[in-house]
Amino acid sequence: MRLKKILYLLLFVPLILVGCFRGNSPNLPPIHPMVDVKGKVVDELTGEGLYGVEVQVRDYPTRFDLTADDGSFFLPLVPAGRQVIIATLYGYATNNEAVDIPREGISEITIELSPLLGKLVGYVFDEDGKPVSGAKITLDGNYHATSGTDGSFTLSDLPVGKFIITVEKAGFLPHSGEVGIEANSIITLKITLEYPTSK
Repeated sequence: MRLKKILYLLLFVPLILVGCFRGNSPNLPPIHPMVDVKGKVVDELTGEGLYGVEVQVRDYPTRFDLTADDGSFFLPLVPAGRQVIIATLYGYATNNEAVDIPREGISEITIELSPLLGKLVGYVFDEDGKPVSGAKITLDGNYHATSGTDGSFTLSDLPVGKFIITVEKAGFLPHSGEVGIEANSIITLKITLEYPTSK
């Protein structure tokens, strides 16, 4: 008889306790609610959206996206709270943006990227090695300069990358070539303009 009581206690008391706990336990919200994050990455100087930026949540690398043509991106199910969003694009300084993700709704953020800039210093000469003044220098049709009396010219605050440089001056054949601009660097270039015909 005593043995039956012990077995009864072992079998049924745990079931009763579990039922009590289940009935009394509140429906607790998740510790870190998941929130969708959308936003835009723009050029710090122009305010224009940037295409192809890699956007990622630092501590949750599976939350990742590439920006569209207008710079927009979408990161689903990001844990609420303070998160660091990393934005990376060639020619720009990487931005580690700390943002507070709300517990409800859709979070919208804007991230600015600072372009990495370089400088080009050049000299224009003729075939005899004499400086050519007044030569018109153009990079990709967007950046312009004119050579001085010593044949020199300077183009500052150029974005990183490769450009087609064109140099023109009356009495000479047009010159064109490729030049690469590097971040925080001064690129020096020597250009020789040729005469249309032999002297």
